[in-house]
Amino acid sequence: MTMLTGITYAATPAKTLVVADALDDIITLDPGEVGEVGGIMAANQIYQTLIAPDVTDPTKIYGVLAESWTVSEDGKTFTFKMNPAAKFASGNPVTAHDAEYSLRRVVKMASRSAFLLTQLGLSAENVEERIKATDDATLVFEIGEPYAESFVLYALSSHSGGIVDSKLVQENEVDGDMGNAWLKQANSAGSGPFVLTTWTPKQSILLTRNENFWQDTPAMERIFFQHVPESAAQRLLLEKGDIDIANKLGADDHASIAGNAEVKTLDGSSGVIYYFGLNVRNEALSKPDFVKAMKYLVDYEGIEQTIGQGTIKTHQTFVPEGFLGAIDHNPYSLDIEKAKELIASSGVTTPVKLDAVVWNTPPYTDFAQAAQATMAQAGIELNLLVVDGQQWLERYRSADLDVWVGLWGPDYPDPHSNAKAFAVNSEDTPDGSSSLADRFGWDAGDISPRTMAALRENDNDLRRQMYEDIQLEHTDISPFLYMFQEVRRVAIRDNVNNLELGLTLSDDRYWKVTKD
Repeated sequence: MTMLTGITYAATPAKTLVVADALDDIITLDPGEVGEVGGIMAANQIYQTLIAPDVTDPTKIYGVLAESWTVSEDGKTFTFKMNPAAKFASGNPVTAHDAEYSLRRVVKMASRSAFLLTQLGLSAENVEERIKATDDATLVFEIGEPYAESFVLYALSSHSGGIVDSKLVQENEVDGDMGNAWLKQANSAGSGPFVLTTWTPKQSILLTRNENFWQDTPAMERIFFQHVPESAAQRLLLEKGDIDIANKLGADDHASIAGNAEVKTLDGSSGVIYYFGLNVRNEALSKPDFVKAMKYLVDYEGIEQTIGQGTIKTHQTFVPEGFLGAIDHNPYSLDIEKAKELIASSGVTTPVKLDAVVWNTPPYTDFAQAAQATMAQAGIELNLLVVDGQQWLERYRSADLDVWVGLWGPDYPDPHSNAKAFAVNSEDTPDGSSSLADRFGWDAGDISPRTMAALRENDNDLRRQMYEDIQLEHTDISPFLYMFQEVRRVAIRDNVNNLELGLTLSDDRYWKVTKD
C-alpha cells in the first residue's frame, strides 16, 4: 500500500482504516473555521460537540461533552452541565471554560463558518456576555431571540461547535490569532477519538488514535484519508485491497463491483442537494423567464437513470427528504419547446454563452456535460470551466462566474440549514451574514422574512407548513436550479464493519469501525 510505506500490500494493515475521497477542497482543519467537505470529515473524528443528533433518528439529541441541559421559559437561555468524565487528548479535563473559550473563539475569528453561531444573535461585541462558564461544570448560552429549540441544539451540534482544549490552544497563540496558525494544518486539540498526525494538502490526512480517549477505545489505530478524486481509480484501489472505503464511486463503478464478493455497499441517508446556482448579475440570468427556461433544459429523468443509477433522485426544492418541511414537488422536466417559448418571452436573444464552474470530479462533470448538451438545443451555450476543488470554491465564494455546478450539504439536520442558505437575504438575519441568495445576487423579497419567521416557530406542525408554502414559491422564482438529492452509497471492503454514516455533510463516524 504505497500511500503509507511505499510497499504494496494485498490488504490494508489490520489496525489502519484507509479512506479514498476528494480532498483538494480543504483549506483548514481548525474547527473554528473549517467549512469544506473533506475538512469537516476529518475534523469530526478529532473534535466533539456538547450534543449530537442520533443518526438513526435525528429528532433525538443526546449529550456528548454535556451530559444534560435545560432551557429557560422564554426560550433564550440554554444551560449545559458538562460530563465530568470527558477529557482532551492532552489529558486535560474538558470543562465549561473550554466550551466557553471554543464557542466564543468561533464568533471572534469571524470565519466563513462563524454564521453557524452568529445566526443565533451572537457577535464579537456580545459573545462574552452571552456565553459564560459559571463554574467548571456549567455553561450558560444565551441567544438573541427565541428560536425553535431543536434548531439551536442542532446548530451547536454542527462542526463549528467542536470544543478545543483551551489551555493547549492558548499556549500556542501567536499575535492574538487564538491558536489558528497552530491548529490550521499541523496540530489538533480535541477530545475526540483521533488526533491529527499529518496533513499534506491535496494529497492525504493521517489521524492517529487518541490514547487518552475518554469513551470506548476505537479499534483502528490510524485513519488515512487519501486524495483520489476519480471514481474509477477508487474502484480499482478498493478491488485490489489498497483502500478500505471508497467514498466517491460513480454509478458505473458501483455496478462494476456488484458481483465482487470482497467488497460490499453501504447505503445511508443524505441531505446533499445538487443544484446549479445562477448569478443574476448576468444580464440574461436577471430575466426570470430565462431562468425558468433553464429549469426546463435539464433531462432530470435521463440523468437520474443513466448517470445516477440509484445514487441520486430528482429533487427540486431546498429542504431535503427526511427533514421537517420536505415536500414531493418536482414541477420541471426536459421540455425544449417550452424553454424556447420562455426564452422568447424573456427578451433575451440567443445564442447566449454562460461560464459554468465545475469541480473536476464526478458527479459534477457528468451533470454539467449532460446539461450542456440539452441547453445547447435552445441556444444556451454552457462553457464548462473544470477546475480543482479549491478553485471551484474560490470562484463560488467570490461570485466570479455565471453558473456554479455545485452542492449544498446541511450543516445540521434542521430545515433552516438549507432555508437560510437559499431563501434569506443578509438584511433579515440577526448577524447580517450573507447567504447563497446574496452570493448569486438574488433579492428573495418577502420569502426572506417569511423564512426567518418559520425559524422562530416552535409548533412543529405550523413550522412544517410554513416551509412547505415557501418552497412551492421558491422553486419557481429563485435562481437556483435544483436537480437531485444524493442517495448515499459507500463502497467498502467486505471485512470492514460498523461504519456509521452520518446525517449531514461529512458526518460519518469512523471511530466505531472494526475489521474482521
